[in-house]
Amino acid sequence: MPHPTTNSKRKAIRDRSNYLGKGVAMLNLLNTIDQVAKKNTPILLEGETGTGKSLLARKVHELSHRNGRFVSINCATFGANLLETELFGHTKGAFTGAISAREGLVARAKNGTLFLDEVGELPLDFQPKLLHLLEEKVIRPVGSDTDQNTSIRIIAATNQHLKTLVKEGKFRADLFYRLNVIPLTVPALRHRLDDIAGLTQNFISQLCDEHQLPTLELSSSSISALKNHLWPGNIRELRNHIEHALLLGIPLKEKLPQPVPNSSSILQSSLAFIEKKHILSMLEQTSGNKSAAANVLDISRRTLDRKLKQWAELER
Repeated sequence: MPHPTTNSKRKAIRDRSNYLGKGVAMLNLLNTIDQVAKKNTPILLEGETGTGKSLLARKVHELSHRNGRFVSINCATFGANLLETELFGHTKGAFTGAISAREGLVARAKNGTLFLDEVGELPLDFQPKLLHLLEEKVIRPVGSDTDQNTSIRIIAATNQHLKTLVKEGKFRADLFYRLNVIPLTVPALRHRLDDIAGLTQNFISQLCDEHQLPTLELSSSSISALKNHLWPGNIRELRNHIEHALLLGIPLKEKLPQPVPNSSSILQSSLAFIEKKHILSMLEQTSGNKSAAANVLDISRRTLDRKLKQWAELER
């Protein structure tokens, strides 16, 4: 029985195996990241859950060559009071139980990057304090009457539509505009099927190393099955499926994850996915003749062109 991998070794394995993809959609995104990484401007990463936003945030930090650390926090896990203490720190005696002063995450990220995951979950009454940090570059630890200067780069991520939250009064418009200077959309896995093979091979290598398993050879039939799956949980779901299959000795093309029942959003995504595959298949059968494909599909040429344009924009 192989010994379980320690947390430090597991992290080292994952850190050196951060394959982000080489498909058109991801290369375009990485090219944009390369252009803005060395700037000090906030970045907003938008995309569905499990698309790899935290990995991309780390990539920005690596390319920025900033001297400080990469520090992250999940905004959904703290209420306003605890969040203020976590980020800004507190003085000794600031509240019951504060027996000593504590440095906050902002101070810990000095000259580095602060990653705010699930920023759409920020409590409304804390949002002005984050806005103040962004605009004035200062913080005030809880219990202190003195501001402290900061030098950090803020990257925020969300799987929600912040514009919608602004309209609903759940997110401040001024904070949204301050975070949204460089918005980057991370594509869903179903929109980057050309990365499935590379991601799968990377996860196999990573997980076999992590669990001390013999390397598995990836078959073309497994790749085909993985490409034909919807993956509503995106890269995270793909990785979990591969880990499950490796540990139980199940072929990757078998026992693919089932979608959550009664989910209208997943159903809509499934139908769109099926429609896209059907249309692209018909174009292949007609050797790229759009008029012929539209005729067989019983749709107008204009409708076909519109759908192809939408899919192309998603992959940019």
